[in-house]
Amino acid sequence: MRRLVLALVAAALFASLAACEADAQPSASRSAGPACLERVEPSAPAAARGTESGPALPAMALPCFSGGRFTDLAALGDRPTVVNLWASYCRPCMEELPAMQSFAADGAGRVRVVGVVTKDRHDMAQSVIDDKKLTFPMLEDQGQQLAIAASPLVSKGLTALPATLFVTEGGRIVYAYQGEALTEARLKELTGRYLGVSL
Repeated sequence: MRRLVLALVAAALFASLAACEADAQPSASRSAGPACLERVEPSAPAAARGTESGPALPAMALPCFSGGRFTDLAALGDRPTVVNLWASYCRPCMEELPAMQSFAADGAGRVRVVGVVTKDRHDMAQSVIDDKKLTFPMLEDQGQQLAIAASPLVSKGLTALPATLFVTEGGRIVYAYQGEALTEARLKELTGRYLGVSL
């Protein structure tokens, strides 16, 4: 009996880690929500490439929302990325997340979308993820480390949720949006203007 229990615990742990390692698109059989980011390697610093301006993403790692490994934010500079900070208690976030999901699906392969659950209860955020059927990669930031670290890097600071960072290939924050909930059309417009990706 003890061996059976240990085998079941080991299988559950392996499944949890495997879910976090998966691609951004979850399998049809898994309903836990979005997978974590695929493994990425930090790109060459933008300063060395001499093609981009703007502050670099803060040097930190955040855990995958579904558990398991951490993701180094510097690694997001391997392709154009939109980072959306949100929480379940934020009403504009709830309006914006469906647009972010549609945008992530339309931009798959051309621009990455990463959600960062910020200073929120895990179960409440999970409820939102399930209800809105969010599948783009999701990180968790209980201590709002990213918002605090990025605030002095962007004009006007990060003062409220939702906040959306537009990050170039090379890991530079070229624009930070705060305000009314973004629509999919507005997301595409800002991505074209600041990241040079037309969708």
